[in-house]
Amino acid sequence: MVIIDPNNGDILALASWPTYDPNLFVPSISAEQFKALQDDPDIPLLPRAYRSSYPPGSTFKIAVGIAALESHAVYPDDRYECVPSIQVGNVTFHNWKKSDRGALNFVQALTESCDTWFYQVGIKTGSAPIIDWALKLGFGAKCGIPLRGEAEGRIPNDQYMKATHGRKLLNGDIANMSIGQGDTQVTPLQMAQAMGVVANGGTLYQTRLVQQVQTFDGQIVTAYQVRAKRTLDFSSETLDQLRTGMINVVNGAGGTAHQASLDNVEVAGKTGTAQWGPKNKERTAAWFAGFLPADQPRYAFAAVYEGDVGSKVHGGSAAAPMIADVFKDIYQGEKVVRQQQRRAREEPEVRRAEPVEEDDESD
Repeated sequence: MVIIDPNNGDILALASWPTYDPNLFVPSISAEQFKALQDDPDIPLLPRAYRSSYPPGSTFKIAVGIAALESHAVYPDDRYECVPSIQVGNVTFHNWKKSDRGALNFVQALTESCDTWFYQVGIKTGSAPIIDWALKLGFGAKCGIPLRGEAEGRIPNDQYMKATHGRKLLNGDIANMSIGQGDTQVTPLQMAQAMGVVANGGTLYQTRLVQQVQTFDGQIVTAYQVRAKRTLDFSSETLDQLRTGMINVVNGAGGTAHQASLDNVEVAGKTGTAQWGPKNKERTAAWFAGFLPADQPRYAFAAVYEGDVGSKVHGGSAAAPMIADVFKDIYQGEKVVRQQQRRAREEPEVRRAEPVEEDDESD
């Protein structure tokens, strides 16, 4: 789990589970204790928050949505059919829901996390705008924290595909990328950073883990200033579409993250559920990422839960409650505002979906 301040890039939490006692290393760890940590099958020495990368699943639909709207491949009122499956080349790509959801606009498709909607829109948008906006959001590059071993993730392009698979990106690859599957990999830190950009309206700050280093007598050795790396020029209309959809994901009737809703603050977010690892040992990465309060964000976050081999976990049921638990403590005692905000924001045209029991399980 990673939580940052979207208004300056400060990392407020950088957590990995399982944990270990760092005092074991002071002044030095015994060979037996170190071997026990190294041999632990749950790998407690791996700082997953920044050193592990995972397929982002449907959390990546935020980047795809920005690319589609900003390139004008689609407009907010455009509707595409949310069908159970579509054919791309000789491969059938499925939606996570088995029923036909009808024609949806962007906000509705994001709320319900309709995979077949995003396959169509991703292919229409093309790989170039999606890759471009993903890189602008900070994916595919190290965030630059002063810790060793940060993973840079991966946003696949034609060069990567030729080197790895012997071909350029095809429509099937774009469909996979559109729901955060295939060869796309991101770290929890990168995801929180990207959510911070959406939360603050378009500024990518240098993530800051340390404010300053000083000696015992207070002399400052090194200081790390707040620094904006770049400003993304997406429109206010695109930003409004994203925020409306992400609020509905948590609070709307057809949303996939109801377990992240809080009584006293409005949460905006996106779930994701992605298959991960080799086929014979395939696991699920269950994501929830976003920001809060939705109207004036103070926190941007990303949480990912590693499912065991063969287990069924989903972003809405595994990762969303973890975020809810953290912010229940932070906002404890504040007055109840969520229900009034939800009623004010909910669109009358958003269809009333059946109760959501699982998140976007994508092929």
